[in-house]
Amino acid sequence: MPLPPLRTRDEADVYLDLHPCPRCGSMETAWRDGPVTDRSPPVHRYAGVCADCGEDREFLFEVADGAGGPAGPGPRPKTRFGGPQPSQLLDPGEWMLVAEWCVDAWSAADARGDDVGAADSLWTAVAAIEEVFKFLPADLDAVPESAFWSVRGRTVYHREPGRFRRRRLHVLLDLYLNRVPWVPS
Repeated sequence: MPLPPLRTRDEADVYLDLHPCPRCGSMETAWRDGPVTDRSPPVHRYAGVCADCGEDREFLFEVADGAGGPAGPGPRPKTRFGGPQPSQLLDPGEWMLVAEWCVDAWSAADARGDDVGAADSLWTAVAAIEEVFKFLPADLDAVPESAFWSVRGRTVYHREPGRFRRRRLHVLLDLYLNRVPWVPS
């Protein structure tokens, strides 16, 4: 059975956050990762123990570019989830959900006066919306419903399908970019 392709560590972090412990539902796992040396094509493994119930957890991913391991996180302040191709781990609805969570985190950080945290959260929201765009064919005005394969992603889509129209995605992206606070490096 083919393994899902992994493009970057940032993408892996989001995927792991979207998959809580199947036994207790906890999100708390201290992940260890590294290449699996006896596999071809190259495979990357994330393993850990659930902090709440002690369940062993493991995810195996094929390395998308075939180059030994997933690319590291994007340069600060910008997160990079992958290259020009759409994710095969998360569908556009899940990326929209990630953007929503990041905007909530931005709001909380902004209320605390945490400019660095606020900027990081909004840059991640920007990167998540950029991932949604990758599912939008050049000849269509909206992400097709067929692009949503997960239960979570289809739920987000059906809640408000208009959010996946090209114009609305551009407005959302511009809104996020205009709110990113300036943070000295």
